[in-house]
Amino acid sequence: MPCKFNLVFPTGFQCVLLSSLILSGCDSSVRREGFGGGALSPVKVTLLREAGSGDEEAQSESTAGPKITEFGTLSGRITVSGSIPTLAPLLAQGAATKDAICSAEAVPNQTVVGSDGGLGNVFVYLRRVPNVDVPAPKEEPVVFDQKGCVFVPHAQVVQTGQKVILKNSDPVAHNVNVKGFAGSFNSTVPPNNQSDVETTFSAAEKVPAGVICDFHNWMQAYVFPVDHPWATTSNPDGSFTIENVPAGKMEFVIWHEKLGYIERSVEVEIPAGGESAPLELSVDAADLAG
Repeated sequence: MPCKFNLVFPTGFQCVLLSSLILSGCDSSVRREGFGGGALSPVKVTLLREAGSGDEEAQSESTAGPKITEFGTLSGRITVSGSIPTLAPLLAQGAATKDAICSAEAVPNQTVVGSDGGLGNVFVYLRRVPNVDVPAPKEEPVVFDQKGCVFVPHAQVVQTGQKVILKNSDPVAHNVNVKGFAGSFNSTVPPNNQSDVETTFSAAEKVPAGVICDFHNWMQAYVFPVDHPWATTSNPDGSFTIENVPAGKMEFVIWHEKLGYIERSVEVEIPAGGESAPLELSVDAADLAG
């Protein structure tokens, strides 16, 4: 979503400050960090805004208040009103392509997937991190594979600092090109490689980042680096669960690659030691077509 700015012509000290910011932003000596051992990423700029401006898009914001030491479970389901559209394959079986393995089977369009009236691959995540001790990333790595010229899984959450193993189960090379706002990553994964290409995400994204393979341009997926463990994706039937969520009134964001924000902020009461009332949302099938 493009940013909107109200321009005010600066005077005096404001003009000097603005000039300094512009000059420093163009300084080639400023170091830029990225994912994957040196990939460049945009310089981060913190904008001081008036209260309330842009708050609806903030993710992983810290909030004050008493420290939370009790936790509960969030569960729910994203359903579809109407029939889920059937999308044509991205590559038909037997289609002419430079790598025959890619058309051995039809390559499905996973932009919209669902079953039993539910919508899969919907991202559900905590909007603001309260005053709580955030658990360290799991030692178990996240696995991102490529099978039949398809990214597996299509939608995935990873905590910053958690190891990500990039696999390739195909006999042809692929590359994993992550295009995020907070950072980017691009690495070739050799054929039949199962273990030695790894990365970690060091910065959280506001929304899931797109992933493509430059060798096979129909390959696409989404990965969502977050700086806490309270995020997940819905199952094909639309159901989802997030455990050990800080107890109390918590706000969640619901996002889908086709629809964007289903909900920018929905409040749920998380009971200490228990499970919330189901968070149930419905989307219109017509919005998923095309």
